Amino acid sequence: MKVDNPVMKKLREDPRMFFKFLHVFDKDKGKVVPFILNNEQEILLDALLEYNRVVVCKARQIGCSTLIRAYFLWKTYVSVEPQTSVILSYTRDSADHLHSIDKDFYLALPQPLKRKLSKQSARTLTFKDTKATLRSFTAGGKAGSTRSFTFSSAHISEFAFFDDQSDLLANVVASVGNGQIVIETTPNGPGDKYHELVLGAPGNGWHVCFFPWHKHSKYTKKSQFHNPNVPDMDENKLKIQKEEGLSKAQMYWRRTQVSTMGLDKFKREYPSSIDEAFMSNTKLFYPTDVLDKCDIIEYKGHFWEDDERILGDRYYMGVDVALGTGKDYSAIVIVSGTSLQPVYIYRDNTILPEDLAEKVWNLYHEYEEPNTIVEADGPGHTVLYRLKEWKVKRLFKTKKGKDWFTRAENKLKIFDHVRSLLCNEMMESIPQVLWSEMRNCQVSDKGTPGHPKGGHDDVLVAFCLAQWYAYLEPTPTFTQTRQTMIEKFKSKQRARAIRAMGPIPFKRKEW
Repeated sequence: MKVDNPVMKKLREDPRMFFKFLHVFDKDKGKVVPFILNNEQEILLDALLEYNRVVVCKARQIGCSTLIRAYFLWKTYVSVEPQTSVILSYTRDSADHLHSIDKDFYLALPQPLKRKLSKQSARTLTFKDTKATLRSFTAGGKAGSTRSFTFSSAHISEFAFFDDQSDLLANVVASVGNGQIVIETTPNGPGDKYHELVLGAPGNGWHVCFFPWHKHSKYTKKSQFHNPNVPDMDENKLKIQKEEGLSKAQMYWRRTQVSTMGLDKFKREYPSSIDEAFMSNTKLFYPTDVLDKCDIIEYKGHFWEDDERILGDRYYMGVDVALGTGKDYSAIVIVSGTSLQPVYIYRDNTILPEDLAEKVWNLYHEYEEPNTIVEADGPGHTVLYRLKEWKVKRLFKTKKGKDWFTRAENKLKIFDHVRSLLCNEMMESIPQVLWSEMRNCQVSDKGTPGHPKGGHDDVLVAFCLAQWYAYLEPTPTFTQTRQTMIEKFKSKQRARAIRAMGPIPFKRKEW
């Protein structure tokens, strides 16, 4: 069929008309059936037609991957331009499976609708007349495999399982430009780039499609007889049923799954909310109940005005240095020695160590020669060399006169010090970027705190360094203002608690 055929023009206007000619294999029925959209697929299709950046957060096996492949086949099939739509997946099996959906869709089309192919392989479909192409890639957890290609649109599958999600996404965005990007994956815990995208939407330019398990009609099961392995409904389960409006069949299906995989795993794989989707199966270092009570302020560099600076205050600057290759971030955090609150935050993953040294030098003069501690590991020695060359005073030294090198033992020490400040209500407000890193900081099997796979803790490290230096050499005014600061914070907490209670009902006095 030619591109300018009247039928093709109609198909170009409406993907749902094109979908009427597609077929899929139904695992439950064990046979090929017409492709009929379920409710979740209808919602996702509307989002794909409206937004250029779509990220999907979902329960397992609700048909999102199939819909995305049908949509991309339609885009490529009706295109009059030589565009390239790609699949990028974590494993070869996954990429091949998704591409096989494309091929099965095409092969099952009625003969009059079929357009000639110039190339058909395990990873490529190319239409002869327009050169429009569907192609699949396997990154194997690495981002570099996409660097030399230009795409029109991209479907990233199993995004949460890539080793370097930030680098991967940056490469895809550079390759696609203004084209469409769709991310579809099962969550892999909190604190990674995928989690950041979901939480940051829509302000970050991404549209989130979240599909809880109980919205999918497939997840029901009628109880024919009492199963001793499936626990009965208790008060908590009845409460869940009422709050989420679940049927008895849905609750029974839920209980059968929980009895098999456990509650925590069920919530991660079949979430009812975005919070459940990103539940961690690891221990978090900073207590979430305390963090959630803190005031979160916008991350914007400087946090003070000239009239807010405390007379006689001393500042402490922590510096975490990266290579500037677009992966880990270089971070600078300056805290007030009196209030212990951050007054400045800088974060950049492209700045070179030499340029970072110059930025530290400028901040050093802007903040009246603060006590400065630079992590000397790796590229940090370049920054330290420059600062020493420029005669920077008050550079941190250990009791033995050595620079700071982060090791498991002293990392735990500085992170634990900040935890103590947090739990003792010494942190009145926390910038968003710092709060996020603290919220997702995990404890490794060896007991060392750090970021989850694909996440970052660079700002947190710089903040902990600054706080540690302030602890070792406290400013004189700190002792005088500490109690005042604590009382001020407690007063705010009491006021917040009163406001949360709502209006106090008026009760007429009985005479």
